[in-house]
Parts: sequence; C-alpha cells; structure tokens
Amino acid sequence: MITEERAEAAVEYLRDTADLYGQTCGREKLSDLSLKRIKALQMISAPPGSVADREAFAYASADYKAAMEEAKDATAERETVRAKRQAAELTIEVWRSQYSARKAGINL
Repeated sequence: MITEERAEAAVEYLRDTADLYGQTCGREKLSDLSLKRIKALQMISAPPGSVADREAFAYASADYKAAMEEAKDATAERETVRAKRQAAELTIEVWRSQYSARKAGINL
C-alpha cells in the first residue's frame, strides 16, 4: 500500500528533478555532437588516404575515445535520472488507483 506521504514525496521528487533531467538530456545531446565534431577534426588531421582510412584514424584517436566515455557517462546519468523519475510516476499512479478504489469502497 502506498501512503499519501509517499505519493507526495514522489510528486516533490519529480518537481525537484525537472531541471536535473533537462540538464542531463542536454549533456547527452552535447556529448553526441562532440563525438561528431571530434571525428571530423580527426579526419581532417589524418594522414592522406581513403575516407575509410581517415575514418579509422579518427575512431582510433585518444580524443574520440575520451568523447565516447563522456557520451557513455552522459547517457548513463540521463537514464538513471529518467528511471528514477519513472519510478516516481508509477508510485503516483499506483497511489491514484488505490485512492480511487478506496473511494469506491473497494478494499485492495
């Protein structure tokens, strides 16, 4: 049984983490764009060769690897915040169902 206090805490959590969620989404988007930028810069600085050779050079660079790690971290952070927010939303939905059932005289 989910208490009203727990449902209120879930609502407060959603409110309190709205900015954090937006920031994590922005960080993830920026990290994706950084990967593309680093790839382009590395391909420009690659030794002469085919596009495939220059692309391989870019993907093998330390800068690209660091950007991949940043993208991984940004995605993990966003997914963690998203999952916690979803859990709060589900808590509220379960509380609503329980509350509606109690009002209707149904004992859960």
